[in-house]
Amino acid sequence: MKQDIIKFDENIYQIDVFMENKPGRMSCYYIDSTNPILIEVGPSKSFPYLISSLESLGINEVKRSAMTHLHLDHIGGIGHMVEKYKEHFVYIHELGIKHLPNPEKLWKAVSEVYTEEWLTTNWGEIKPTPINNLRSLKDKELIDLGKGRKLEAIYGPGHAKHHYTFYDEYSKTLFMGDTLGLIYPHGNFVQPNLPPPDFNKEVLFNTLDELYKLDLNYLALAHFGIHNNPYELIINAKQNIEEWIVFINNLNDMSDEFAIESIRSWVRGNYEFLNIDKNTIDNYINNANFEMQINGIRNYLINKKNP
Repeated sequence: MKQDIIKFDENIYQIDVFMENKPGRMSCYYIDSTNPILIEVGPSKSFPYLISSLESLGINEVKRSAMTHLHLDHIGGIGHMVEKYKEHFVYIHELGIKHLPNPEKLWKAVSEVYTEEWLTTNWGEIKPTPINNLRSLKDKELIDLGKGRKLEAIYGPGHAKHHYTFYDEYSKTLFMGDTLGLIYPHGNFVQPNLPPPDFNKEVLFNTLDELYKLDLNYLALAHFGIHNNPYELIINAKQNIEEWIVFINNLNDMSDEFAIESIRSWVRGNYEFLNIDKNTIDNYINNANFEMQINGIRNYLINKKNP
């Protein structure tokens, strides 16, 4: 079983779970404190990689985890986790209490974006999670990590209405889920991640502005990895979101097919202008879901025009 684990300051482990069987696509994080916690579990097909990595660190029981939001690439493996560790419980947005014990509606909603065949093949099916293994989060809630160390849950909508980030003041690390966007391994810039139906620029920018005020050394992204230039990346994310909105707004009524080709060509040209190497550009382009970004931005623009 493939493993890629990086240890950072204050016993934080970045674990690549090889989402879609590719490296550098999905990070989960384990804080090995006196009262440890796992942040994200990844999709169900990545669960064996997660468990293999944890066991290689000598971790044979995981008592609790915290999920940033309810998208299946982040929470798809929760049912598997609870099935393996019966006493495991999950901190999650209150909507998870509603959907995870009976995930059919959640699965259907996501399959309308990705298709059911794609989801089953790439991320895997989601198993129900017993309600007794779920704990809803509150904004600013402090999760005890032991010896005075706390993990603060910060409600941060914009990418999704059910999104939390987690701030470890001890290491000054912010676990961002998808709030910032996508950064593939080189870490030079942020690519927007703006899915329908919840993307809202004003709400997301308010979230990013509040997170910018924190004392930060690191940003830990789900897609992908830990980065040590937090404030630069937050500014970069906002700039790129603005540019993408303007570009897609100017496509007017162009069909999805032509819009996808237009934005793919535009994004590639922007990265070439920045002298990014071809392999890195291909990594971004090939792993981007441009149709989802177009639909997310168009949905936002329609709602803004007709509130």
